[in-house]
Amino acid sequence: MNACESLLNRNKIDSFLKRMETGDEKWVNNDNVKRKRSWSKSGEAVQTVAKPGFTASKVLLCVWWDLQGIIHYELLPYG
Repeated sequence: MNACESLLNRNKIDSFLKRMETGDEKWVNNDNVKRKRSWSKSGEAVQTVAKPGFTASKVLLCVWWDLQGIIHYELLPYG
């Protein structure tokens, strides 16, 4: 608890939290499904069509942000 109070008091003197940046990463599935408009009867499911030549894959989402919001993000391929 002492460390937290110390950091909050330091922030009052020198606003270092506004300058702080951080980041995180997460593996996400890239399904790339595209919906097309089509006529269907009431109660029927809507058809989804994947873009040709592209299959589901994983990408690494890397995000950096600060107090104001997202600064930068990248989608990196698997491998």
